[in-house]
Amino acid sequence: MVLPFIGVAISAIASAVAAITPVIASIAPAVATFCTTVLPKIMPALIGGLEKLNTFVTVVQAVLQVVQVFRPGEQLKDIGDRAIQAARQDIKPEYYDSFDAYMDEIRAFELDPAASESLSDTEKYAAGLAVGAQGMDHKFEVREGTMANLWPLVANNPEYFNSTRLTALLSTTTDVISLLKYFEGKLGPAAAAETEGKIVAAEKAIAPQLSEEAIYAQLDAAVEQFKQPQPA
Repeated sequence: MVLPFIGVAISAIASAVAAITPVIASIAPAVATFCTTVLPKIMPALIGGLEKLNTFVTVVQAVLQVVQVFRPGEQLKDIGDRAIQAARQDIKPEYYDSFDAYMDEIRAFELDPAASESLSDTEKYAAGLAVGAQGMDHKFEVREGTMANLWPLVANNPEYFNSTRLTALLSTTTDVISLLKYFEGKLGPAAAAETEGKIVAAEKAIAPQLSEEAIYAQLDAAVEQFKQPQPA
């Protein structure tokens, strides 16, 4: 049985995704896929209030700057705004020899203030998240659409999945899809054990003072957090 408030939340998320998708999907084919696979999972963080949004965005921006997809000081919302407006003039990632060249182009793009005003913050943030994830795919040389699976981790629990922990995880594995499935409880026993080992190795690297018992206690709490409904 779906409780009424959960049903309302799901409906609100679906409506928000449907409204945003036509605006940002034209940026690149990968963004269209992002809208169907990842955006519904992170929408509660985007529309769940200013505090939740700011916490989520702060972690994401820090990660993108650490891995050098974004330059210091670059803002998710601004990159998203630029990507949307540039796409309307046929400036898209697939037309450039490298993703870095595309990023240079949208950085230099002259924004139309009226067009910026017509876009919602949610549209700009969603576009920035999609572009940032695509940049990480290129940086880590992984299949397109892989790195976007980091964002649901942050959206669910930004206190645990902070920028330090995420960058440490990326030093032990680029199989981000398995990371997300681990926390969602969707891996088989062998794959779950392998992924868990990588998570624990990353944790030992950033917190060598912690005992294994403490590391597993934190990890178990993070897994439990994923089982809780995320209000929109």
